[in-house]
Amino acid sequence: MKKNGENGGAGTAFKKSIISLILAVAVLCIAGITGCVRGLQGSAGTEERPMTRVSVIFPHSDDGYWSLITEGIEEAYEELGEEYGIDIKFYIPQLNYNIPQMTDILRQQVAARVDFIIIQGNEDEEFRQVLYEAHDAGIQVICVDTPMEDFPYDLYIGTDNLEAGRLLGQELSELTDGKGDLAVVSGSPGYKNLDDRLKGLREAISAYPDMHIKKIAYDEYDGLTFMQLYHSLDESANVLVCIEGTGGQTLSHTYSEKDTKYDFVVGFDSFEGAETGVLDGIVKQDTNGMGRRAVEEIARYVSEGEYSSRIIYTEAFWLDQYNYDEVMR
Repeated sequence: MKKNGENGGAGTAFKKSIISLILAVAVLCIAGITGCVRGLQGSAGTEERPMTRVSVIFPHSDDGYWSLITEGIEEAYEELGEEYGIDIKFYIPQLNYNIPQMTDILRQQVAARVDFIIIQGNEDEEFRQVLYEAHDAGIQVICVDTPMEDFPYDLYIGTDNLEAGRLLGQELSELTDGKGDLAVVSGSPGYKNLDDRLKGLREAISAYPDMHIKKIAYDEYDGLTFMQLYHSLDESANVLVCIEGTGGQTLSHTYSEKDTKYDFVVGFDSFEGAETGVLDGIVKQDTNGMGRRAVEEIARYVSEGEYSSRIIYTEAFWLDQYNYDEVMR
């Protein structure tokens, strides 16, 4: 038989073991909770932001313009994406500059309730209506390269296209000594950036009574269509003005030196053509800067709740084979 107190001693030891186990579990739980809080706060001790989803909808994936804006976005994303919790995805229509397809993509991203949409603006009514829906859903809309009339975006980043058109006209008037019959090739009607460039060009050459715009044609951003226009417009003009990049890029890929069909050919964004002299000069936009600035402004909005400005103009330069090294470095 056991003596009185033996069971009591064993019971006391058992209770002590239970209390020790409970204390150990409590310590582990406290440590675990502390670790979770530290993970949410991040290494800097600030609460981690929720992921900010950005959808980029561009009309084209060419190697001479939109790809350069894309490069700027990717470079800034590499620097800022992790720090500000930004996730970026790109969407391109199957057919270049196809507004109905771009509208469908836009509608899908609105339905997905992303946080930001980066687009090229246009004045198509259905496209605009979906942008209104984006605003109603609380999505921030950023237009790059091409602004829109009136409302439906929160931020524009790109060239001051009216000033770019004036720059083109001023430089062209110097090239031609203020004389020439002009044919203008644009991309497509309904794009405010192209309309503004044409308006600026008209304003600049209005000071020269011997300079006249004889014809305005549209290549629909298609190189074959542009070349058809290139071979027919010289019947009414001795100066060719490519008001957007398709014409200059097509000529740069077609010719290795200046063709004699026109006395002067000027355009936008085809810096290869400016370097070789295929084009007498171009207005070069800061495409990389447009892309970088878009991501920088998103990071600013995420951290501060506002953009640095609602309209941000990136630089534009006159570029020809004589100042090429200076401007491009």
